Amino acid sequence: MAKIKWHKTVDISAPIEDIFHLFNVENFSQIKPEFKNVQVVRETNEKIGSKYKVTHEEQGKTIEYIVHLDDFKNSETSKMMRFSYTISRFFEKDIQYNLMKKSQDETTLIYSGEMRGKYVIGNMILKLLSKSHHDKSIEALLTRIQNIYKK
Repeated sequence: MAKIKWHKTVDISAPIEDIFHLFNVENFSQIKPEFKNVQVVRETNEKIGSKYKVTHEEQGKTIEYIVHLDDFKNSETSKMMRFSYTISRFFEKDIQYNLMKKSQDETTLIYSGEMRGKYVIGNMILKLLSKSHHDKSIEALLTRIQNIYKK
């Protein structure tokens, strides 16, 4: 099975609660502008098990998929959200955002994940995808988050 993995860390000059606020459904498009719409399908009190319908636009194509919140932790010094979803029936993706409080006004964000091909065609497409292109999109996301808090 073809797969791409990543694990990136960045420090952000902002309090952990401010950054965590960006991960609310209504704010997420600030850090992922390709998400044109995010709707709650099901939300649980403990967050784990919640589902969201995402309308994603990339390179002129609109894709819709359901995102599952598989794990969620929220303490004063750390926050974590782990999501999974299937894109176009050919790719499975697991992503995790970890926020750790470094100081009152600085937070470390660790963004990690894995994308796997499904079926023969998904594996073939994933093998053809450029890892450097994927890495650039991850770096762009992290830079976008950092830039929101630049003073």
